[in-house]
Amino acid sequence: MSSTTDSTSLRDWLATALRSGRPPPLDDAVTAQQLLDAAEREGVAALLEARLRSEGGWEALSERQRDALQSHVRGVAAHWLLRLDELRRIEQVLSAAGMRVLLLKGSALALWLYPQPFLRMGGDVDLLLESADASSQAEALLAPMGYVRAFDPGDTHFELTLRRHVDDTLRCELDVHSRLLNAAAYAELFSFDELWVEAQNLCGVGPCMRALSPTHALAHACLNRALDMQNAIPDRLKLLYDLRLMSAHNEDADWRALCALAADKKIAGVCLRSLQDAVRDVGAVVPPSVAERLQALAVQEPTDYRRIGDWRYMQWQHLRALPTLGARLHWLRQRLLPGAAQLRALYGDGPLWRLWLRRLGRGVVRVFGHPSR
Repeated sequence: MSSTTDSTSLRDWLATALRSGRPPPLDDAVTAQQLLDAAEREGVAALLEARLRSEGGWEALSERQRDALQSHVRGVAAHWLLRLDELRRIEQVLSAAGMRVLLLKGSALALWLYPQPFLRMGGDVDLLLESADASSQAEALLAPMGYVRAFDPGDTHFELTLRRHVDDTLRCELDVHSRLLNAAAYAELFSFDELWVEAQNLCGVGPCMRALSPTHALAHACLNRALDMQNAIPDRLKLLYDLRLMSAHNEDADWRALCALAADKKIAGVCLRSLQDAVRDVGAVVPPSVAERLQALAVQEPTDYRRIGDWRYMQWQHLRALPTLGARLHWLRQRLLPGAAQLRALYGDGPLWRLWLRRLGRGVVRVFGHPSR
């Protein structure tokens, strides 16, 4: 590697560090702040330190880079303790009302997949409730804790964002889901009950808050990454490393369960795409027989997994998944005409006319520009 000063080559260096734990020496021109910024963008700062220390690659960093990373990771560990305390408070409130909650994504993976929870810090806390009514009930129950709805998402979205500010500082953001995936093509794939019956208990929180089973969690990680890809959200190494650890967690029976689930839900292509990327970028190990089985299933599926990064193609898939013409027209209206609060959440503050111009510009680029944008 001739230079590691630009963001692309820094990402490559981080991928090598996570994959092997023994990367080449980091260019002296990379400042400690540049290293931290790159690791934070990828969500792997604490994981980077752990991998380098455990695999003998710590000396790849300069003393200044090591000091900065250590100091940052101490802050990450302290922040995780605050996150865990918040999860416990939320669980207690919802448990007292007899509600069942599935903790999703990074916060859940931190508690059952990673050797130390702070190695997998996420931004938001994602909760799955049984229905839209249950989400509204949770919103009311959490309001005394200071959680306020960020905007009205509309009834074609299955995700409610609640934010708690203290002294004008955002302390926690909750994404409260009424479906596992916030997209029409995937919304009805999994019922809450089928996820709950296989869900696993979590160490550190009460029994009303569980995590997805390992098989469901792996499928969810692949599906969620597919949604990021279609919306041109930058890929992050932490998501691929999740897949590496989940793959390492799997035994033969787990891989068979994943293939059976992929066949049943017709998501083999989505799973194959993310697993292939995890193998390439962070050294995940997927048995060849599993990859072959997923490939054989993928070519029979109605959605072409090779096009999941094509925004126009995937919007058509979401629209096609809706059962009636009325549902499709309603979906289109809410997609095209979001409310003012949602516009601000998407495009920042400013006068509404300027936000609408930004939305129009983005729509033009997506419709007439490169398919992946």
